[in-house]
Amino acid sequence: MKKIGDIPALNALRLSLWPLLWLVGFVAPVHAQREDSRVELTVNATEVQSGDMLRLTLTFVNCKIRNIDPPEVKGLEFRMGPSTSNSTSWVNGVTTSEQRYTYNYKVLGSGEVTIPALSWKTSEGPLRSNPVRLFASGRAQPSRTKSRNSQTQKQPVRDLVTAIEPSKRTLYLGEPVVLNYRIYNRYNNLDVRNYDIPELDGFWKETVDMPEARWEPQLINGKRYNVATVRKIVAFPQQTGTFELKDFDLVGYMRVNFFEGRELTATCDPVKLEVLPLPEAAPSSSLGTFVELSVTQKASIDSLNTNEAVTVAVTYRGRGNLKFIREPELVWPSEFEVFDAEVEDQINITSQGERGSRTFKFVAIPRAPGTYTLPGVEATYFNPLRAKHMTSLAPALTLKVGAGEASIGGVSFNHQQDIQVLNQDIRHIELKPSRFLSRETWAWRVWVLVLLFLAGPVIYGAAATRRNAKSSEAQDRLGTRHKRALRALNSQLKQGQSAEDVGEAMEQYLMAKLKWERSALTREAVHATLNNTMPSLAAEWDALWNALEMQRYGASTIKADDLAETLRSLAQRTEQAWT
Repeated sequence: MKKIGDIPALNALRLSLWPLLWLVGFVAPVHAQREDSRVELTVNATEVQSGDMLRLTLTFVNCKIRNIDPPEVKGLEFRMGPSTSNSTSWVNGVTTSEQRYTYNYKVLGSGEVTIPALSWKTSEGPLRSNPVRLFASGRAQPSRTKSRNSQTQKQPVRDLVTAIEPSKRTLYLGEPVVLNYRIYNRYNNLDVRNYDIPELDGFWKETVDMPEARWEPQLINGKRYNVATVRKIVAFPQQTGTFELKDFDLVGYMRVNFFEGRELTATCDPVKLEVLPLPEAAPSSSLGTFVELSVTQKASIDSLNTNEAVTVAVTYRGRGNLKFIREPELVWPSEFEVFDAEVEDQINITSQGERGSRTFKFVAIPRAPGTYTLPGVEATYFNPLRAKHMTSLAPALTLKVGAGEASIGGVSFNHQQDIQVLNQDIRHIELKPSRFLSRETWAWRVWVLVLLFLAGPVIYGAAATRRNAKSSEAQDRLGTRHKRALRALNSQLKQGQSAEDVGEAMEQYLMAKLKWERSALTREAVHATLNNTMPSLAAEWDALWNALEMQRYGASTIKADDLAETLRSLAQRTEQAWT
């Protein structure tokens, strides 16, 4: 009996499968190539002197190389090396391997030395290392006499630094700027104990939601740093001038061994922002500064009957501080009953700024039939990219209103036939009328008629007085806000009780009482003004402002309801003490 392996057909099949298996074994590693493979080039110093020894390290991350020659760099002379080391780490199921080659070079001459990006043939294919720039200074000649104030020691490079990095340094009034608060660290065992985010006086700010800060490796001019972004803020300048951002301080603890450690501190270099005024005067209807802004007007239905409701939505969409947009003043027909607008926000705060939409929804009920036209809505704003004011226009709307079953304010006419006389013109005359009004009944009804005649002028006078009052309030907008500040505060506190809602209510109340715009509202200005007008309450307002700021940053345990009650009580006492 023949064995299975001796059958010629099966032998031929087995021989044909070997090349296929070999090809699969060759291609599989190619598909398993890691995307995070890279080559890093680092040096021990970027500022050196002529004749110094420089250590250059090549690190092959998640890749390997067999034959390697020392890099040739103009301005550096190779002396010895390489010394090699290998390490492997496993974090959260991800394995990272590093293969290091360290060379020693001598610095020749002085001036700028550039180590270009070099290409290497690794196990993961061709990879290029990062470029590095050095600066070599001439070695100082020894001198027998030295000044007492001369500084001969070179300042060391800082290994722990905080930085405030703005997206731009020159901007217009109201133009958003993104501020990144970062920590640069070269220590491997640093524990960040505390850091302070400074105040932004003269800016309206929004904090970007971001995941918990974590260290990310980054090469900066040949040196490896661990970088963490601890805060992102979108700031909108409310005043012009030059602002200096500083005091981003950090306190950390570096463990030397299991039993010992030392405290480290760091602060940032000041950063200056220049806020420019608008190049042209803003129109009275301007909504502010926006990178882009458009307005639309839409009705839920375009044909309805009287006493039916229609919703008219006015939507502002764009990039900028959309929360500053207030309710538009629409012109409604007198036959429409209009209710207060409902505000709907869909605003996202991202690392690119603030974008989204704000919608005002008006519910209106027509009381008389007809065809009505709602005028278009204009949105005028300043575009910082084009440095000029621009206008977006939403077209007018046409609403057709038909007569409903019970139209209020309309008149219904019923057809009546003429009186037909059948047999005679006068059918009956009552000789003793009994259904005439008595003298007593007629007397009090006369007084009713007199009162009805007098009601017309009284109602007209009241309406004229109310119209004049509304006209005066429209002309004196700040004075009206001043009078109604407490009522508006109580209404706003009923709508929301978060710390941000309480802070917004406080700012609106203070602006109304002081007759200020938001651009003039700062903590220092409010404290100085209240200290002159009502010194007894100025300190309490400042303490409440500080408590709200601490609550916003999560550094306070006071509940938002308690802050709202404190604000309400303080506002009532302010109304009584206001002069």
